Amino acid sequence: MHGDLRSLARILTVAAALLPALCGAQETYPARPVRFIVPFPAATPPDLLARIAAQKLTESWGAPVIVEVRDGAGGTIGVNQVVRSALDGYTLLFTNDIPIVIAPAVSKTAYDPRKDLAPIGAVAQGVSVLVVHPSLGVGSINELIAIARTRPGALTFASSGQASTSHMCAELIKRAAGIDLLGVPYKGAAPAIQAVLTGDVSMYCSPAFQALPHIKSGKLKALGTTGTRPSSVIPDVMPISAQGLPDVLASNWYAAFAHPNTPTAILDKIRDSLKRAFDDDVVRQKLAGVGLDPIWMDASALTATISSDLEKSARVAQKAGIRTE
Repeated sequence: MHGDLRSLARILTVAAALLPALCGAQETYPARPVRFIVPFPAATPPDLLARIAAQKLTESWGAPVIVEVRDGAGGTIGVNQVVRSALDGYTLLFTNDIPIVIAPAVSKTAYDPRKDLAPIGAVAQGVSVLVVHPSLGVGSINELIAIARTRPGALTFASSGQASTSHMCAELIKRAAGIDLLGVPYKGAAPAIQAVLTGDVSMYCSPAFQALPHIKSGKLKALGTTGTRPSSVIPDVMPISAQGLPDVLASNWYAAFAHPNTPTAILDKIRDSLKRAFDDDVVRQKLAGVGLDPIWMDASALTATISSDLEKSARVAQKAGIRTE
C-alpha cells in the first residue's frame, strides 16, 4: 500500500514538473515563421486553402505563416519533405487526400501515412461530378449504364492521370454498374476536361469547381456527384449513390498534418487555431467560391477516415489492376 502511494506521488511530481514546460511550449509557439508545405501546384485547392489558413493564422499568432509549393510525384515529394522535417511544429503539410490514401495504395511510398504523419484536422471537402458530352444523349446514370451495356468498351472516360482521383472514381462506377469503359489518361485535370468538352472522350469524373462553369453553360451534362448527399456547389445534381449505385462514394478532403513527434501542446494549439480560422463566415464563403464544402474532422476522426480510405483505395486498385511502379 505504501509502495503504491509512493509510486503515485512520484508520477504526480513528474507530471507537475512537465506541466509548465508543456504550457510554455504552447504559449511561446510560434517563435519564428511557420511553413505550410503544399504538395500540389499553385492555384489548386490545396494551395488556396493553405493560403487562407496562413493568412488567418498569421493574424491570430502574430508570427508569419508561409506557404511553400513542393509539387511532383502525385504529391509525395511534399509529403516526404514534412516527414523528414524537424520535430518542432514549424514545418506543416497542407494537402488533399491523394498522397495520403491513394498514392500509398497504388505504389511503394517512402512514408506510411498512418505512422509518419500526425493529423491536425480536415477543414474542407470536395466531391467529383460525372460529366458527359451532350452528344452522348444521356440524362441520367441509368441511361448511361444502358448504353454502356449495349456498347461494351466503346464509351471512354478521361482521367487526370493513372491512379488519380478521377481514375479511381471511374473505376468505382465501372465495377458498381458492371460496365466496360475504356480509360484515357491525360497529364492533369485541364487537358482531361478539355477532352470531354471537345467530345474526344465520353465522360470525366471532374472536381465540381472545375466542371461547374461548363455545366452552367450547357457544354457538359452532369449525371451525378460522388458524395452522400447533394453538394452545396451543385445542389440540383443528385449523388450517384442515390441513383442505384450505393458504393460510388468518393470525395477529396483537405487537411493539415505535422511530424508525428511534434509536441502535443503545439499540435493542440495549431488544431484549435485552424478550427477557429475555418469557422469564419468569410472563409466559408471563399470555400464555396472554389467548389468546396466546409467540414471539420479532428485528429481522431481524420485518423479513422485515413484508415478507411486507404483500405478502399487498395481494394479498388487491386480489382482494377492499378499499380504505378
